[in-house]
Amino acid sequence: MTSLAEKLAPESIKKLIPYQSARRIGGSGRLWLNANELEQGVQYNSADSDYNRYPDFLPHDIAKAYQEYCETDTPAVAVRGADEAIDLLIRTFCKPGEDKILITSPTYAMYEFCADALAIETLDAPLLAPDFSLNTDQVIQLASSASLVFLCSPNNPTGNLLKRDDIIKVLEGTSDKALVVVDEAYIEFELHSNLVALIKDYPNLVVIRTLSKAFGLAAVRCGFILAAPEVMQFVQKLIPPYPMPDCSAKIVLDALSTQGIKIAMDNTQALIHIKQTFVDAIKAQPWIETIYPSSTNFVLIRTKQDVNLFDYLKKHGVVTRNQSHESALHNCVRITIGTQASMLEVADLICQYPQTSL
Repeated sequence: MTSLAEKLAPESIKKLIPYQSARRIGGSGRLWLNANELEQGVQYNSADSDYNRYPDFLPHDIAKAYQEYCETDTPAVAVRGADEAIDLLIRTFCKPGEDKILITSPTYAMYEFCADALAIETLDAPLLAPDFSLNTDQVIQLASSASLVFLCSPNNPTGNLLKRDDIIKVLEGTSDKALVVVDEAYIEFELHSNLVALIKDYPNLVVIRTLSKAFGLAAVRCGFILAAPEVMQFVQKLIPPYPMPDCSAKIVLDALSTQGIKIAMDNTQALIHIKQTFVDAIKAQPWIETIYPSSTNFVLIRTKQDVNLFDYLKKHGVVTRNQSHESALHNCVRITIGTQASMLEVADLICQYPQTSL
């Protein structure tokens, strides 16, 4: 017998495959290096308080603090993580069953997932091999049929920073066609390359940020949208009431204080050093074809075809991310950079691979 829920659910929802997040995939192991979180938490000073009243409808203090951090007066709004920002932008500017978005695969899967959930078609202008650079001409051409263009820079899962000139070319080529959404979730690892200042010259540019990565606040769920006023006026209409609890807001304000920013930036520099030490320790392995340059807190490794690095590490208690489901990423594993001790252990395991049988 068909249930009421099944009768009411749209076909697009019935066909939808849940986004396979690191938490959903799960697994067992000792070292969890599959979700691009900080392995150790960053401690901020947060005082307890009463939580009996509803929080601010739009957390203005958080938005103002983030503007100061970005050194901009471009409008900013806090949302519940960058994932909500993606969903919010698609719901604001795309009509279900009519409009389209454009992605550049391989990239963050939530862009397409959010579009699929709303019965919005996704177009794709794949990144160019071997450096995963933008195919700017194809992006501009396809953007004429899309409302939103999603660019992830630095890109997940490849780790590379998209060239600034390429993004500007896309912005200029789509100025009267589409909004270009640049997802800068990992920008703290290349902070000098951020694009927020370009919004004044290119009002079709929207920037997404998050505190889940370099700031180590993945559990707090705080992201930001920065956009021109004419864009933000529509986005703000769809932001749900009470978007962030006070307890989270206070943690965010601590993180965005002068001391909090220094803690996050110092920790980021330490991670960059650990990442380079890890790469240096494993790069001589003959079965590793490529360790891609990374402007993030993870590295993407491509191995020879007969090597199963993902299963090998999993057998030894190290949970990473298998990227082989992406057509451009066969034999690729993404490894989040953890503590110095964790990465020394992982490097040692990797260097033992040829002598160890699965």
